[in-house]
Amino acid sequence: MIKAFNKHYRKSIDLIENATGSEKIEMAEKVLDWLRQLPEEYVVALALFFNEVIDDLGDDSLEKISLRVKRKKEKYEEEEDEDEPEDEEDEDEEDDKEDY
Repeated sequence: MIKAFNKHYRKSIDLIENATGSEKIEMAEKVLDWLRQLPEEYVVALALFFNEVIDDLGDDSLEKISLRVKRKKEKYEEEEDEDEPEDEEDEDEEDDKEDY
């Protein structure tokens, strides 16, 4: 299966390299639309398979798909950190009002 994927992968690379800029954008949009229609489990399975193929190809120039998931707590803390500077500005404004 990986050999078949490798064959199609190489053909795809050739098609993309020979395409014009607008053709590349059109292809990318079609691929993105297709991926959006797939259930999440399929997309993850494709990513895992793609990473295995990269390992088998031994091509260091290819970047693997990162499957690291942010936990809700980490995401919440990041959002909280982004909000803090605004809160500090609001506090400074309140302090200025108290001085008058």
